[in-house]
Amino acid sequence: MLAFEYNKFNGIIINSDQIPEDIEVFLPQLDALLSHAKQQNKAVIWLTLPIDLAHLITIATTQGFTFHNCLPNEVTLTFKSQPQDFVPFVPTHSLGAGGLVQNSQGEILVIRERGATTYKLPGGHIELGETIEDAVIREVLEETGIQTTFSSILGMASTHPYRFGKSNIYIVCKLDPLTTQINIQDTHEINDAKWELPQNYLADNHNSVFNKYLIKKLLNATGLDKSTLDLSQFSKLKHEVFLANNDPE
Repeated sequence: MLAFEYNKFNGIIINSDQIPEDIEVFLPQLDALLSHAKQQNKAVIWLTLPIDLAHLITIATTQGFTFHNCLPNEVTLTFKSQPQDFVPFVPTHSLGAGGLVQNSQGEILVIRERGATTYKLPGGHIELGETIEDAVIREVLEETGIQTTFSSILGMASTHPYRFGKSNIYIVCKLDPLTTQINIQDTHEINDAKWELPQNYLADNHNSVFNKYLIKKLLNATGLDKSTLDLSQFSKLKHEVFLANNDPE
């Protein structure tokens, strides 16, 4: 029988490190585990196959496993004892962050991507494990060379469908510039970056209605401040909390 461990949700997690490569060995061990799960009334079996064991996918699906999620080097499948058994959903959204940066002359920072004809706020995808604050500061630096500090979250928008049939949430953040000299680092993606007066940006009919609306509505907004509460006393997970500012004027 395949090596496994129980989880707290009445399920079984197969040990990926001990899965045999040989199909003739894998199949009877998988069958034995399925029988064991049935005897123990276990609801869900989790099977993660690294890419070098991809030849076992057909065997697993033939036995009733279905795809759950995929990473570049592995795929995870699940087996449900009953159709109504609950399997946690896979991520449904990607996240992006844009930076609204305004200098002391009142100009805003905008970029034009390669192949595009319009300018927009600098920004991009939030990577796995990356905080919103770190992501938007990084993206602005890569796309413009401008160093910034995080101020607040000004707004967000949701789009569906986005890439790969998922949804996307775009978070607009207010950043304060520490430097002013533009020096594009990601020249493969970004064609131009510049400081521009808001009224000139809004008057340019080439720029998208959505981006002009964002700047018009958010330029003088205050937004949600990052909380200073130390959450490490409650959890070892990485936390980031943004709250409305209720300080009296």
